[in-house]
Amino acid sequence: RPAPRNAPPKVCREDQEDYDALKARWADLCLAALHNHYPRTRGRVAFANVSTPLTIENYLPSGRGSAIGLDVTPARYVDEDELRRLDMRTRLQGLWLTGQDVLMCGQPLAQLAGIITAVRIAGPLRAAGLVWRTIGFAVFARHERRHH
Repeated sequence: RPAPRNAPPKVCREDQEDYDALKARWADLCLAALHNHYPRTRGRVAFANVSTPLTIENYLPSGRGSAIGLDVTPARYVDEDELRRLDMRTRLQGLWLTGQDVLMCGQPLAQLAGIITAVRIAGPLRAAGLVWRTIGFAVFARHERRHH
């Protein structure tokens, strides 16, 4: 069957068969996890596409650097100078960094880095108030959902 219109263009690789098999295995694993946690999704997924670092390298040959952040090397996590440069608080008053490279790699951790940066900027008392309001909102939303 033809790929959906939002499927990325197919670019052939030297190891295309192995690469396609690897991506298919990952897609199967991800779909199995999805169906395990959300059984009603079984039979309802029309399209699944797996992107790997090799996919990004294929479509964005950056040469030096990466489309998904800094290189993940041991020095990044143990070198004191590197850790200072990647701290959320900079030497410029009021300028803070956030995103995946100030914490760890990956989309969910980039989001978490934003939350941690906001907490550090707010300070412990204001952050505690934010957490308390968030918990209150979640409890209220859950109560409303159950009674409507």
